[in-house]
Amino acid sequence: MDKKELKKLIRNEFKEVCKIYNFIPKSETLYLRLTDDNVLHIINFDLGSIGFTCSVAIQPLYTFEHTNVVSLNMGERLSRFKIVQKEWWTYEEPEKGLKEILNLLMHNGLPWFEKYGTAKGIIEFISSGKHKEYGLASFNSFHQKKYLAFSLLYTGNMKEGVKCLNDLIGEIKDNAADFMISYKKQLLKLSTTIKNEPEKVSEILNTAIIENKKSLKI
Repeated sequence: MDKKELKKLIRNEFKEVCKIYNFIPKSETLYLRLTDDNVLHIINFDLGSIGFTCSVAIQPLYTFEHTNVVSLNMGERLSRFKIVQKEWWTYEEPEKGLKEILNLLMHNGLPWFEKYGTAKGIIEFISSGKHKEYGLASFNSFHQKKYLAFSLLYTGNMKEGVKCLNDLIGEIKDNAADFMISYKKQLLKLSTTIKNEPEKVSEILNTAIIENKKSLKI
């Protein structure tokens, strides 16, 4: 089966998932769900040269972003989620592959979204070291500190939030790329605001949500 036909098959197979679990197809290979506290749940298919695979990810929208894209950093392939299984499914048996992917989604992906796919859930996931248990290879120290800092601030924990924010600032070296230096300046300004005018933080994060939604077109 070629990729064009596979995209149609994915779309048809995921109609029921979208209907029952309130995901919206952003494209034929990307499905999104937005929670009430502005956290994005992501299901993303990757159609490679040797086969296809599927990843799930969580992305808070109340963060300052240095790149405005749907991010899979806090996520992993369903085939590597907690336990390494298949890496890719073949184009020769797409129906079988999709069935196995849907099974993994129901048993691993969706329960993960429900347990950790909120601002408080993100705090628990990172603070308790669960990211190590789940084996999220791309969820590095920078992204952990960013998601934790902004989730703490978003839930009103200014004291711990600003500590994590300052840790995040420390991750960005003075010889970093220009766009990261610019991002560091944004974070430093936020840190100063938290110290001097904490009542403004909620409005600042709400503005970030609006800007991120606009950039992602959701």
